[in-house]
Amino acid sequence: MVQKIKRSGGFKKVGHTGTLDPLAEGVLVILTDADTKRQGEFMGLKKEYLVKIAFGYESDSHDLGTTIRTAGKNIADNLTRKALSAALANYIGKIRQQVPAYSAVHVKGERLYKIARSNASINLPLPYKEIEIYDINICSFKNNEQLNCSVCTTAEIKIICGKGTYIRSLVRDLGRDLGCGAVAALLVRTRVGGYGIEDSLPPDKVILNFKGFFQNYRNQVSVPRAG
Repeated sequence: MVQKIKRSGGFKKVGHTGTLDPLAEGVLVILTDADTKRQGEFMGLKKEYLVKIAFGYESDSHDLGTTIRTAGKNIADNLTRKALSAALANYIGKIRQQVPAYSAVHVKGERLYKIARSNASINLPLPYKEIEIYDINICSFKNNEQLNCSVCTTAEIKIICGKGTYIRSLVRDLGRDLGCGAVAALLVRTRVGGYGIEDSLPPDKVILNFKGFFQNYRNQVSVPRAG
């Protein structure tokens, strides 16, 4: 995305303020030229996510990006909204979170996701980091939703958190706490600070807008003829 905007807009510098998981979507704040110096400021803003969780399953990436395994399906099928709410309460505030194996964190000079994809991460100790979660709300809860050719318990939760929070790690830990496993079936970053998804533009439209702006600019500039 950074490279596409840089090429289409003719900027000298383009940067982002926090990547999204490969299967995630949502708000990505892009900084250009002089504003790239403000990256730290933007990365420190609160973030809001909407995640759909499927209980009773596990995967190495804690989402649908790697092979899914069943785990504690009987417990998941009998999970209640009240039990989920009680478990989520333990994640409010400052907590220590173990980063997922499929992440961009550097370990021994290499990105973790590259090590994980090479099947060399089986005994690799994953680092912990302190993160802060400000609020968690359950938006929906279903015990028998049809999801990917399987009937399972699902929940949609909204999370407001600080920088460095891995929602997939939260989903993994939540599943372990409940004894049934859990994976992220859908992940959307809905807000970064004051920048909401309702005010955002899809990537193709952003690029077209830049191209249109520079085309109009060139058409309006009068170039003096030689001689």
